[in-house]
Amino acid sequence: MRRHVISALCIGLCTLGVGEAALAEDDPTVNRLLAAQCAQCHGTNGYAVGDMDGLSDESYKDLYEDLMDMRSEDRPEDIMDHQAMGYTDDQIRRIALYYGMRSGKSDEEPETGGEEEEHREEYREAKTRGRKSKRDR
Repeated sequence: MRRHVISALCIGLCTLGVGEAALAEDDPTVNRLLAAQCAQCHGTNGYAVGDMDGLSDESYKDLYEDLMDMRSEDRPEDIMDHQAMGYTDDQIRRIALYYGMRSGKSDEEPETGGEEEEHREEYREAKTRGRKSKRDR
């Protein structure tokens, strides 16, 4: 019994080390796995069917900023607000980078300065009025 516990601990620690190494780099496989959750609503590879917004033409910058806006909601209301809250900054960056690379729009870096708060405020106001912000159109 003790032998099995020690073996399980060793395997777990080795797996943890590999996972951290993969996350430390921009591993496209990790990025794709994180973005796979989005396919449930936004379609395979971001090609949505029906009324759902597609992600196939989104830029890295816009998608990153939109997800960060959604995650920062004081009172999350929409499903995407709740979805975004479940991701770390790095995971959001990886998801946005994955779709940005697929669309060929991954060159422009997201804004992380003072304008970020302005975009968040615009998002909140538009949501309060029941319509999409400029970036959501």
